[in-house]
Amino acid sequence: MIQALPAYTRIAAIVPCYSARGDSTIIIADDGNTTTLDSRVHAIIRRLAKTRAVDLAALRARTRAVTERKNLEPLPLAPGLILVPVKVRQPRVAGDTTIGYVNFHAVTAVCVNKNKPYQATVTLSGKTELPVLWTPATVNHQLALARLAASTAPTTQALAASAFHENFPGYAPELLTLAVKLVDVFNEILCMKQR
Repeated sequence: MIQALPAYTRIAAIVPCYSARGDSTIIIADDGNTTTLDSRVHAIIRRLAKTRAVDLAALRARTRAVTERKNLEPLPLAPGLILVPVKVRQPRVAGDTTIGYVNFHAVTAVCVNKNKPYQATVTLSGKTELPVLWTPATVNHQLALARLAASTAPTTQALAASAFHENFPGYAPELLTLAVKLVDVFNEILCMKQR
């Protein structure tokens, strides 16, 4: 059975973890609550992209071009969900995922962590602290790349605006934002029904 994902607007972080069932994923919500899923991080990201009807390969290619990164690029999946890669653990077995993702919009602070081997702590909304193996400078660089990727990413509003023209009967630019928010509300309702 596929476990339900929280609404994308509530996700603060997606991090790999080891559980009794093996390699799993913890989703940290914006209020600090956690959900453990039996899937790996990459599978969760693919599912999130699918629910938003995003071509993940095309998004990665576009983000790589903008940020000039070959890997570990930020993923602007939705207006409220920009996933920023951070190294959160050492692998027990070769091939285990070491990279987790924090939502750019949920990061409230990045500071030095004195508990080795962690070098930085990312504070998320909900006052959740996530220890990271990278330095604060590296994490801040990743956040800057996410800001760059978000500024150039196609948004729902831009796609909706390109579908309509001022000559189109019934076109009302002041209603465009409301229509986009309405689509997001419907998406959240569908996510809640999946739980």
